[in-house]
Amino acid sequence: MTNKVGMIPSKLTHIGVFDGKKEKYPVEGLANSNNIYHKNNDKQKEEKKFSLNNANNYVYLGSTNTPSLNNMGITLSDDGSLTLIKGKTHDLFTGIYQKHFKGGFKYNLFNIESQDGDNMKFKELYVDHNGFLIGNKCNNIDNSSDLYKIKFNKVEEEYSLNNTSSNAISSNFSVEYEKYIVDDNLNQDLSNINNVVELKENNIIKINREGLDLTIKLKDNALYAQGLPNKISSGDQVDGVDGASIEMEEYKIKIPLKNTDKILAIKPILNQVQLVVDKGNKIKIYYLDPLNIFAIKDYQYEVTRLKQEPPLSFYSVIGENNYKNYHSGQPFSTQTVGNFSSRNIPFFSSFIDNARLNINKAKEQYALKEYKAMVKNIAKAVDPGFRGLFCNIKQLINSSTSVYNSKPMALYGIKENIGKSYDVLNRAVKGIKNSTTQGEVIYSLVNSLKDKENITINHHNDIRAFFGINAFQLPNNIGVNAFLLASYVKSHSITLSKSEDNKITFSFINNNKNLLVAGLSAGIGGYEKRWDLGNVDYGFVTPVMASALLGATYAKKSNFSFSLDINDIPNFINQGLNQNENELINNSTLEIDHNISLSLGTEVRSEASFDVDVMINPNMELTVPRNAIGINFILNLLKLNLNINKFIDYGKTDVTKKTKRLDLNLLELGVDIYRDLKFMPSTSNSDNVIQWYPLTSVKDFELMVKKRINSLLSFTLFKSEKLISAEKLDQDKKDIKGIYKRVLKINRLLEKYPEKYHLSNSISKLDSIYLNLSSDKKAINKLKNSINKNLMTTPFQSKEDIFQEKITKENRQYNIDRFLSSLKERKETLSSQTKDNMNEKFKPYFTANYQLNRQGRSLRSDLQNEINKFVEESKNSEQIDLNKLKEKLDDLYTKYKQQFAHVEYQIASTDLMSVSELSYKKKTLPTGFVRLGNKKAIIHTQVKGNINYIYNEGEGSVDKISTNYYY
Repeated sequence: MTNKVGMIPSKLTHIGVFDGKKEKYPVEGLANSNNIYHKNNDKQKEEKKFSLNNANNYVYLGSTNTPSLNNMGITLSDDGSLTLIKGKTHDLFTGIYQKHFKGGFKYNLFNIESQDGDNMKFKELYVDHNGFLIGNKCNNIDNSSDLYKIKFNKVEEEYSLNNTSSNAISSNFSVEYEKYIVDDNLNQDLSNINNVVELKENNIIKINREGLDLTIKLKDNALYAQGLPNKISSGDQVDGVDGASIEMEEYKIKIPLKNTDKILAIKPILNQVQLVVDKGNKIKIYYLDPLNIFAIKDYQYEVTRLKQEPPLSFYSVIGENNYKNYHSGQPFSTQTVGNFSSRNIPFFSSFIDNARLNINKAKEQYALKEYKAMVKNIAKAVDPGFRGLFCNIKQLINSSTSVYNSKPMALYGIKENIGKSYDVLNRAVKGIKNSTTQGEVIYSLVNSLKDKENITINHHNDIRAFFGINAFQLPNNIGVNAFLLASYVKSHSITLSKSEDNKITFSFINNNKNLLVAGLSAGIGGYEKRWDLGNVDYGFVTPVMASALLGATYAKKSNFSFSLDINDIPNFINQGLNQNENELINNSTLEIDHNISLSLGTEVRSEASFDVDVMINPNMELTVPRNAIGINFILNLLKLNLNINKFIDYGKTDVTKKTKRLDLNLLELGVDIYRDLKFMPSTSNSDNVIQWYPLTSVKDFELMVKKRINSLLSFTLFKSEKLISAEKLDQDKKDIKGIYKRVLKINRLLEKYPEKYHLSNSISKLDSIYLNLSSDKKAINKLKNSINKNLMTTPFQSKEDIFQEKITKENRQYNIDRFLSSLKERKETLSSQTKDNMNEKFKPYFTANYQLNRQGRSLRSDLQNEINKFVEESKNSEQIDLNKLKEKLDDLYTKYKQQFAHVEYQIASTDLMSVSELSYKKKTLPTGFVRLGNKKAIIHTQVKGNINYIYNEGEGSVDKISTNYYY
């Protein structure tokens, strides 16, 4: 049984900026104020140091299973209060500059204080094997353990803009303490600062080594282990030992530290040991994985590797791992040059990432003494792509991952492949090898999901091919190239989300897509080579290329989904999804979507390109590498799209709903700006004058129309759904065909002004808040951070009224400034975490949610009521003056169109979101003609915060702004 203490309203108090160097003398407390520390009575700030107490009690929150604040550290102040630590992460160049030219790395500290003044104080912190942050409450009566789970929920702030007080901002930090009952065999006896000074505390921790319960003690600056067998050797089953050979005596463990290093404290972090080490001039924190403990002789143990990267929870591993940066933004850690970001390195970025990832794995295998696996990882680091070839083909022909056409087929395919999704997930989730079941792992993840969040495990495979020949010559030595592009893409994924009523939705989505494009390309313009060096030429070219394209696409998609109560998840997963099959069918839906597209179009491309050309033989040269930026204009002359959607409802096995939609679009114009940085062979026979490059060298075989960023001109010839509906209505009621057309026209007016409208944007524009959108969706009325000092006064206002109005407006602007300043800090925090490096991605963004103002909502309601009235009158009336009715509808459309032109949208809320990804890729042969891709990924869509705008009764202006942040 657990006793939940509950939500403790708290506040965050900023207490200064600290550096990460070791303090030469103990610091007497961390002042809980905004005091500025001066040195020699001048205006320079004296940087306060971390104390030994701060270091000994430090925990990285990325090691805990909380999705909130997982980019921060936590420690204890001298009185036992919780103190959060936040620094800025740095890539290689900015980090070196900060370290050597800007005075080193700085960290902000925040005390967590109870608003009621009854702070819960702790003497030590650690992370248990399930990822819970555990605090041992200070007990003045005796020395017994009083343990609590510490859960951070959110930071709440409310800005009362119209409050006459200049301090009308309330801030709460929501912390939950829950009584923690632990088994005796996992009860920790940790060290803290008193151990260093008074030697009164023990230094004993208990962890598990995949089946072995170990006790590790810190004594005389050395680690001693209890519970290890006499021999532990390398191999696939490193813990396959006879229980009879385990003795309960203590044996010293040799660790890779210098003799001058002093171990100050140890504690369990997940299932590893955190060591706080005094290295003389600085304090460092290391992490010992018990799997790295081996016996070189009987009962002579050694640790093969200590790491400075802490064990990470799921939420930090998936794209938010700050320790993959040069500097993590946390104290007591070493800067790692090898963690530089390679995404902006032309040509070599993917090769560099592949090499680094496999070299890191090789180091881990070496530490585990698994030398065969180490050699394989070294080979993978230099592999040009052979290892992914057969794996990719095998997945492409796997029929159980194809699009599902029936519910029984979906159930069969899911059960066949769900284990592969578990394998991908378990790479990122700790604990599955330490007696935690698969159901418990998934339950722990979905239980923490909020509304609008989801977790996706995706498998993606594709094959793409290009074939081209020189077709014929035009005047002025212009060659025409005929080409064929073909691709087949196959993916299957599982998405987990949670509803407000604690139902977990499983969505199994399968996609198949076939693409075939044939065309002719011709280049115009060229240049004389400027530099020659033997068989290698360097040149700069700005060709113009025109292409005629005929494309065909056939895409299929199925989405099989069902929902279960969250408490049923562990058993459902552990029993192999063996819930009653009929019950699953009765409580599931299957949506099948077929899309067939045909297009005929042209494109014109112009680019600036720097190329290196190597002569292969007298008639052929190879362009490698290619480095180009350009602009592409696309004109689709004709695009025919047929969509067939089938839906199988709850309790059904046959199609219950089927819709067809046929669209024919003419004259669709777009523009695409691109860059092309890669090794990509393209050939030319031009007698030292290169005139153009074939389509194969552009965008890695992807048709640029796919990335159209701007639609300049388009219109629809007909849409079959409306045409079919009109014909049906015409057959039944031929005399109201004209009325029906006018109703459709009015319906399009309603579609143009939806009741709610959403705008997504990059996180860099988060603090640009526009309170309104005009009727044409243009942003207006920006929330500004400047005070209007030229106050307008009205006649006969008293001096007191004028003064009060001035105070009110200035206080409102003061509160707005505080809100925008806080928002700017939040934006910069999220922006600094953006990355696409070493197969990890993190992209923050925000969505502004607008709704029609009161006038607009009233207009929509009135218009809908009048439409319904006209339709009913038309259907029920035997004799009606059609001309008068048409005039009424035309007048109605004109009237409301004019009125809608003056409505506005009000901002209702802003959602701060992020999409993070951890992927596993197998490179394939990087040829210029055939390419295979293989990728497995875990994707986490996460809510980082919510901002709500509360209006006064008159809807004239925002009265309050409330915020909830989870980072």
